[in-house]
Amino acid sequence: MTAVKKDISPHKIYLELFLIFFKIGSITFGGGYVMLPYIYRELVIRRKWFTNSEIVDIFTVSQSIPGAIAVNAAFNTGFRRSGVLGGIVATCGVVLPAFLAITLILYVFINLRDNVWAQKFLAGVITASAALILLTAIDLAKSVFSKSFIIRVTISLIVFVTVGIFDLNAMWLIFAGMIFGVLYHIFIKRDVNQLEKSEGDRSEK
Repeated sequence: MTAVKKDISPHKIYLELFLIFFKIGSITFGGGYVMLPYIYRELVIRRKWFTNSEIVDIFTVSQSIPGAIAVNAAFNTGFRRSGVLGGIVATCGVVLPAFLAITLILYVFINLRDNVWAQKFLAGVITASAALILLTAIDLAKSVFSKSFIIRVTISLIVFVTVGIFDLNAMWLIFAGMIFGVLYHIFIKRDVNQLEKSEGDRSEK
């Protein structure tokens, strides 16, 4: 968890969280996953609140629990930054733009539904959003695959095939990954660490 500097006022932190996620919610089109690149660039690259591995953990937990991934990611980010209230503030910030936009669109949707320019606008936004998601996936993959490369690539390929080709529910794979991760760290990782420790002791002697 990223610690908050003591000389920063809590009110300033809450305001900053709200404004960050309000901005992200205001400029994002195309669904919850499209927000992830903006969250990554805003909090990891620009503000350096989290490392790549920390933001991967946040995105993984947000995907694993019920609810919209964008809302879950906002709450998890705010919670890690400034506790429960920080999570609530970040969630309100990311939800409010969508609420206001939907309220406005309800009045003009009929006129925009068949508008050619509106359709072209959305097509361009979706294309740009897909590129942002791809770039973020590449950046995060570098962090994820930096350790235990063969095992993690194998798991990724299995998930890709089962979900992309055989259309298996991703939730089952998430549960399977959780179980595998626990078993791996209990049995395999422990033995590897002990082996490395024993080899280190021998080299010192």
